[in-house]
Amino acid sequence: MKPLAAVLTMIFALVIFASARAAEPASPSDPANTIRSFYHWYVTVLIANKDPMKNGAEMKRFVTDRLRNEIDKMVKGPDGLDGDYFVDAQDFDNKWAKSISVSNLKIRGTNATAERIASRK
Repeated sequence: MKPLAAVLTMIFALVIFASARAAEPASPSDPANTIRSFYHWYVTVLIANKDPMKNGAEMKRFVTDRLRNEIDKMVKGPDGLDGDYFVDAQDFDNKWAKSISVSNLKIRGTNATAERIASRK
């Protein structure tokens, strides 16, 4: 009976671990997937007529505090921020959340750069 309990406990622990991993953002070693995840979430929140920047916990998953502070300064600055910082536009298309593509991905050490393209199909 004890071996069965040990096996069941191990299976339970693996299921819990797998579910926790599924809820985490994409691995830093997969920046393209992280970018797609961020923009899918971000545009979905915009579509719901909410301000993604006010969701601090979710923003922290993807955006550094330093960048958030810089954006806040731009918004409160004398010229304001003409459009959304992340979608680089004043308006957006509801289809963007489902059609994010990433191009020109370059990884240098722990830094990655890419271009986000919202398809206008």
